[in-house]
Amino acid sequence: MAILHRKEEKIQVVLGRLPKQYDHEQFVEMFIKLYSKDWGKIKSAYIKQSQDKEPGTVVNMPKPELYLKQLLETYLANRPAATEVVSALKAKAAPKQKAEPVTVGEIPVKKAKTAAKKTAEVAEPVKEARPKKA
Repeated sequence: MAILHRKEEKIQVVLGRLPKQYDHEQFVEMFIKLYSKDWGKIKSAYIKQSQDKEPGTVVNMPKPELYLKQLLETYLANRPAATEVVSALKAKAAPKQKAEPVTVGEIPVKKAKTAAKKTAEVAEPVKEARPKKA
């Protein structure tokens, strides 16, 4: 289960608040200010893993500060590929343009959208001829 949800969005917000020249400590401080609940989740996950381990085993999760630094480095390394994916998705989502009418000679002719629906004709009920009584 992921510790931090919507990582990329949160990293983008934090980077937007930082000056162009920043270091990892400033990133961690700004993340803590903006996302204190998520910071608490990261710390509690680390503490839980370190308490649940058997003596002599290594904790798989890095310390919380190092975890955020690794998230930032991973994001920065993958950012050019991510922007290409986003631009490709935007291109697919572009609204479709209407088709231009087909021209025959100089007169524009529009294509029929759908075939005309046939309407069922309702026949009038036929009166049965009764034999006349004499």
